Amino acid sequence: MANRNRAVDEARRLWHQKRVAFGDELRTRRLVIGARQRDVGSAIGVSASEISRRERGDAPNVTVVSLAEHAAAVGLRVALGMHPAGGAIRDSAQLRYIERFLSRVSVAFLRELEAVIPVAGDLRAIDIVLRTSGCLIAVEVITRLHDIQAQLRVAQAKARDIGATRLIIVLASTHANRRALDQARSALATAWDLDTRRVMGHLGNGRQPERNAIVLI
Repeated sequence: MANRNRAVDEARRLWHQKRVAFGDELRTRRLVIGARQRDVGSAIGVSASEISRRERGDAPNVTVVSLAEHAAAVGLRVALGMHPAGGAIRDSAQLRYIERFLSRVSVAFLRELEAVIPVAGDLRAIDIVLRTSGCLIAVEVITRLHDIQAQLRVAQAKARDIGATRLIIVLASTHANRRALDQARSALATAWDLDTRRVMGHLGNGRQPERNAIVLI
């Protein structure tokens, strides 16, 4: 919960910074085209004072649609994007699989849930980090496969950025997930250890697996 609250607070702070930056761009562009605040306001149906607030970054409730309209009025285009971040609300199924996985891991490992990526402004987090002498194992829990290659790429990027020596994907052992894993097995086998018993044997004995792995729990 603490990590999730921290992520939400960080998102608010970053959005404030973005509003100020957007405001500077809107003001600069307006001056470049020689328009007054009331001219822009008239074009999009708001007051000159509202335009002034937006240009100062002092309009916290401005909507994306309103921002896009404002930008268009001065010859700009808004481009938004979303990136995977930590602190997402977990469902009961994911918590159940986390508990099930950790029950089979040696107490020799130090454990951390929702380990935040140590990069300034980065809101992503690893579901579980296991630490022991000489290794840092990132563990991502996936309850449902949608696009296995895309989901693995996201997990690999987080593991890289947290400095993990190994990445373990804990996959819910459902019929649909097993079928999807079987279909991709030949493509995954060269890069991933897919033997759940062997990998969990290493973790149960306090050892780092020999390769990155996908386990069914």
